[in-house]
Amino acid sequence: MTPKPADPPFPPSSRLEVRVLYADTDMMGVVYHATYLRWFEAGRGDYMRRRGVSYAAIERSGLALPVVEAHAVFKKPAVYDDLLEVSTRVGELGGARVRFDYGISRGLELLVTGHTWHAAVIRGKGPIRLPVHLKNALLASETAPRSER
Repeated sequence: MTPKPADPPFPPSSRLEVRVLYADTDMMGVVYHATYLRWFEAGRGDYMRRRGVSYAAIERSGLALPVVEAHAVFKKPAVYDDLLEVSTRVGELGGARVRFDYGISRGLELLVTGHTWHAAVIRGKGPIRLPVHLKNALLASETAPRSER
């Protein structure tokens, strides 16, 4: 039996470039570990915007998607002035939760992988099922032309 080729770890669902600022580094001159969680958030917001979903509009409706779990694996360090790419995709979509998967790379080098789990909640009321329109948007292809991003 021929083994099935592995899927690439991060399909081109959303790609966002970030430049490492001096303020992103620690006293050892490498990117501070918590900075990657900020870049996960930036990638997640970009992913949603490219699918016509405004997180600000979601929150104005009373819905929120708080992070309930975060995980990161640090393979290689990034340093000041590196140009990085944050790749983001939906890894799993359940009834009331969604997992976003991330890869942060410098050129062809994969530096960090990770994921965040988010629960759908109505402020002041608690968890709910993810609205169908939101599920559909999260799984959709990109809608915004490149010039509008």
